[in-house]
Amino acid sequence: MATIIKLKRGTTTPTTGDLANGEVGIDTSAKKFYINDSGTIKEIGGSTGDSTSPLAGDVRGYTGDGSTTAFTVTSGADVENVLVFLNGVYQRPTTDYTVSGTTLTFGTAPTNGDAITIKELVEGANALNDTGVVRAYTGDGSTTDYAVTSTKTQVEEFLVFVNGVFQRPTTDFTVSSGTLTFGTAPTSGDVITIKELAEGTGSSILTIVDDSSTSTTFDAGDSLTIAGGNNVTTSLSGNTLTINSSASGTLTIADDTSTTADIDLGSETLTVAGGTGITTSVAGNTLTITGSSTQNTFSTINLNDSTNIAADSTSDTLNLDSSGLISITGDASTDTITVSTVTSATIPFTKADGNSSDIQLQTSGSLADVITNLYIPFVNASGSAVTTLVVGSS
Repeated sequence: MATIIKLKRGTTTPTTGDLANGEVGIDTSAKKFYINDSGTIKEIGGSTGDSTSPLAGDVRGYTGDGSTTAFTVTSGADVENVLVFLNGVYQRPTTDYTVSGTTLTFGTAPTNGDAITIKELVEGANALNDTGVVRAYTGDGSTTDYAVTSTKTQVEEFLVFVNGVFQRPTTDFTVSSGTLTFGTAPTSGDVITIKELAEGTGSSILTIVDDSSTSTTFDAGDSLTIAGGNNVTTSLSGNTLTINSSASGTLTIADDTSTTADIDLGSETLTVAGGTGITTSVAGNTLTITGSSTQNTFSTINLNDSTNIAADSTSDTLNLDSSGLISITGDASTDTITVSTVTSATIPFTKADGNSSDIQLQTSGSLADVITNLYIPFVNASGSAVTTLVVGSS
């Protein structure tokens, strides 16, 4: 059977005369733990509620009555962040007691007069990315190495007990690469309890990264500040941080002619309308504007006789025909079309004797020129002279 060694108790701060090197004692009046570390008495933990000390937190003292098993602890406590001693003897988490809500329950009621000490650890320094762990092993007389969390590399991050006796960091054990090594192998049947603390060692206990992969680290005592700005407010209630967009403020938009408009962010909505050959869509916070690859070549053309020509499909083409007196030319670089008469043209003409002869047009230019100042040359029947028939006058 493993040997149980009780911690020394007193009502004042112990001295080197009270504690031998490596021994742990309890000041039951001040509810504090002390250890003789190579001739120096050191306090384990700080004053009640001192959250700057790695082992700070409430220390609760009770006295057993032989029947009561349930004792009050702080809300949020669990078996992994409390140290429990019965008459100075370390109690094993889960095995000797459990915690639920604000109640710590012993498996067996402490006897009448037993001194019950419950040390609540403050392990919130980096609770965002770490939690405490309690590991239990049994010695076999030869094994010195026991597995612990690989990311914890400092002996100060562990509380180690053998049969309830506190083990001195470095002196009694060391830690390296996920292995805790005792200087002397615990004997067969020894109860080994390793409490991994969730506190950092005071340097870079939390790292945050933004969306550009820029990172920063926080040391113990550092504060993370969330700053608001234009149209953004922040508020903190308990452990909840709220980031809100403001109901006020305006957004200014401008088109390619520098015409601007202001949108009230609190009440107005920006609407982007599609049109012929253009579609819009919203997915999440993304607005997509797409031009159609199959839009109509032209829409509607109005003629001076009130006739409308409309394209009803993407394959419709507007054709401008020219023949005889009319010439049509286009300039793609300026998107212009020119309609004019040809340099020379003929009009079919039937003579009085029934023979046909073409009338040559000698005027070129616009259609108006042709119509208002038309000269038609013809030959007399005798063939002796050429006469010009004038149609209209300029």
